[in-house]
Amino acid sequence: MSMGKQSTSRTGGIAIRCAAVILSITTAAACTGGDGGKAPPKQPKAAPSAAAGSAGPGSDDADEEAPAWDTDNLPPGVDFWAGKVDLAVFLCQASDPKTGGCSNGAVTTVQREEILAALKAMPQVKHVYFEDRRQAWELFRAQNAGNPLLLDAMTAEQLPESFRVKLKDPGTITTVASAFEGRPGVSSTMKQTPSGPLATPPIPVTAALTPERARRAVLTVDDVGSGWTAGAPTDTGPKPAAAPYSGLSGDAGCDRALAGAPTGPIVVLLGAQRTFENTAGTRLVATVQAYEGNGAALQLAKTRAMLTGCADLPVPWAGATARFRAVASPTVGDETLGMRIVTNQSGDTRTVDSIFVRIGPNLATITLPADAGLDPTTSDRLARRAAEHLRNAGRD
Repeated sequence: MSMGKQSTSRTGGIAIRCAAVILSITTAAACTGGDGGKAPPKQPKAAPSAAAGSAGPGSDDADEEAPAWDTDNLPPGVDFWAGKVDLAVFLCQASDPKTGGCSNGAVTTVQREEILAALKAMPQVKHVYFEDRRQAWELFRAQNAGNPLLLDAMTAEQLPESFRVKLKDPGTITTVASAFEGRPGVSSTMKQTPSGPLATPPIPVTAALTPERARRAVLTVDDVGSGWTAGAPTDTGPKPAAAPYSGLSGDAGCDRALAGAPTGPIVVLLGAQRTFENTAGTRLVATVQAYEGNGAALQLAKTRAMLTGCADLPVPWAGATARFRAVASPTVGDETLGMRIVTNQSGDTRTVDSIFVRIGPNLATITLPADAGLDPTTSDRLARRAAEHLRNAGRD
């Protein structure tokens, strides 16, 4: 869905103000929102069962089983689906904002079957696998085994069901993803990027960037692509970082997650930012900031605790409410985190995504409206470019 200049600017205004309070990132423009399945299995089961096989005519392996996994081939920190499928189609939950494909609430059985049938009917699709909430929870626990805070704050009910799609040609992902964006029962789609070792090892960055290097690390028009314009980067000065949302919510899970978040000083030393705009008036903001000590890591840990523990709570802000939730982000740098913020002001709902990439004490942020009809792979692509810029800016 395309957005005009006026509505996009209004969205960015609400979202940027909200994120500036919840996060410590000066220019981060990002605003979104049963104790089921908490007990883990003693041993991960063999594999998420597939909803199934061939989706397009001419497939030569229609009976292919879902990829198998166990504790030996799923080390912590590795996304199970990376490299096995090309696209994830996430289904609506009751807690999703009532917009787009989730306007009528959680996905129904009929909608789920219709989505599967539509996927299988597309000639670009080779296989479709279904991941239910319990299977998603088991994989989530295995992938995040080294993060007890995150596991304690999360429940199976917060994870969506999804279809994982293997394409005959990964180059057709935009066509397939676009066909399901906004479809009843579909909350979002995501490119499933391959994982594995980098072609060359990253250059360690152990010191905070200087002002000149921060400006050099900010994304450029060449990174964002044709159709976008931007001026020179602007500097941001030193400042104390505001803590993420930390008020008592009255919700046990949220308060437990916030209370258990790491503590310590979070100070932004310096930064640089650049704002991009296209002909439709859509704005994208790229930011780089250098933190004192381990402030960048603490900031993301606090934000992650808030996202997982308070995901379903509407937070009041400037006459609006905002719901926050984690979104998928590529595995780049030392750490990445994706955040979606959905604001609602007098019934007017807007959605903005921010992707954070940390390397050492330096943090890059890419912020863009999630409801402006951009290519669904944009945030993933720019996060990878941001990581490259951070590494290169840290070289002597």
